[in-house]
Amino acid sequence: MKILTTLTAVAALIAGMSIASAQMAPPSGSSTSSPGASGAAPGAAQQATGSGQFCIEAAPGGALNCKYASMAACEKDAKAQNQKCAPNPKASTTGSGQSAPKQ
Repeated sequence: MKILTTLTAVAALIAGMSIASAQMAPPSGSSTSSPGASGAAPGAAQQATGSGQFCIEAAPGGALNCKYASMAACEKDAKAQNQKCAPNPKASTTGSGQSAPKQ
């Protein structure tokens, strides 16, 4: 009976380690050697040119042309060029200027 309990405990530890390593692994298809070089979602470290708040993404994961102040303007040009708009990953937000409520 002790052997069965020991084997069950060892199997549980191995399964736990397997799950933990799966959670730590990068998503399949991504490269760990060059961050931002994969077909990343908007907001990932992509090469962005310009200082606008919104960018046209020429190809998935490709360089961003950030010259748009509004999403509407970006979408208008993107639709004409059959491309997508994304928020500028280099744009910073300053917040609303309001302080958090005190508790």
